[in-house]
Amino acid sequence: MARRGWFDRLMDALNRIPRPAMALGTLGLFTAAMVDPAWFAARMAGIALVPEPLWWLLGAIVSFYFGARHQAKGQELQRDLAATMAAVPEVIRQVRDVEALRSPAVSANGEEVDMPRIADRSENPALADWQAAR
Repeated sequence: MARRGWFDRLMDALNRIPRPAMALGTLGLFTAAMVDPAWFAARMAGIALVPEPLWWLLGAIVSFYFGARHQAKGQELQRDLAATMAAVPEVIRQVRDVEALRSPAVSANGEEVDMPRIADRSENPALADWQAAR
């Protein structure tokens, strides 16, 4: 993943604010309506005076904000998936190499070949001392 500067991290942090703020604000409105109905009614009467074109403008801004963010995140996901798919052949090769260590070696003509074994446990003095101590 590419290194990102402080400005990019700040912008990402600011981009995470609107959705939780709207959700918590809505819960706050419900709470305010229950705590002080007269205060809440006065605020809602003020909101009712907002002209309809302004509501359309607000809706467009919010829609474009979330739509653009959704598209950017979708494209980032596609890039990550493409990078992962590009790495699949290397992972398959590594898995085959590891599996080859586990199973007996097979020559090109299909016959098993004796592979030299890694040091036998009896040849390891530290392991022999440890087993004797147990």
